[in-house]
Amino acid sequence: MTEATIDPTQAIDQLQAQIAELREQLATLVKRGGRARPALDVVTEDLADAVKTLAQAHDAERRQLTLEQANALRKRVGEVKTQLSKSQSRRFGGTGFVNMTPTQVKPKWASVEAAQRSVEADVQKLEKVSLGGGPDKDQVTAAKARISVVARQRLNDAMAAGDPLPVWLTSAVGSLPKPNPEPWAKAAHNVLVYRLEHGVSDPILPLGAKPGTDDAYGARRAGEWKKVAEELNKLHTLGGASEYKL
Repeated sequence: MTEATIDPTQAIDQLQAQIAELREQLATLVKRGGRARPALDVVTEDLADAVKTLAQAHDAERRQLTLEQANALRKRVGEVKTQLSKSQSRRFGGTGFVNMTPTQVKPKWASVEAAQRSVEADVQKLEKVSLGGGPDKDQVTAAKARISVVARQRLNDAMAAGDPLPVWLTSAVGSLPKPNPEPWAKAAHNVLVYRLEHGVSDPILPLGAKPGTDDAYGARRAGEWKKVAEELNKLHTLGGASEYKL
């Protein structure tokens, strides 16, 4: 059986056609200036420092109390101090005890020493809240500003190049409306900023899971989550689509 011979000219033409096809494919992935365009919510070198700063701030917040928790502690300290300030004859339960509600300590009747320890522990917790920790306010503000600028530029570049948008974004804001794209662009920007600031990587849910409120960071993030979700609801109402579920 005779092997088929390969025409050198034909082989070169095929190779050139394959190279041209590869160049076309590469062109769709290359940004102006020859730099590959990153995914919208990927943390690259231009965002690394800002994202790290916010992560450190979030860790510090997780060690803090929510406003409600801090207020409850202050109330409890005040109540116990009031009991301790009373003369022994006016203390319910005997001269060596302080009347405290079950939500303050267990058991209900606590010794003076136990009440004093309770106050000291609560005051220490409140002092930790005031100390805070992590990056200062100016550093956090600068990090947020940097993320906002990069997010807006990425969206602008993607739209200018006609890049397909990720599922998590289209599920939140839909396609670009005409003739007034401003509400769409604002909502898309806020969704992207939220994902970058809080490290959301869910491929479908634009804001990820609804945050808990067990600490100061969770409580603040839950407020941001709700604010962006309400903006998406408003956007969907303008477009006549179903609302984004809170």
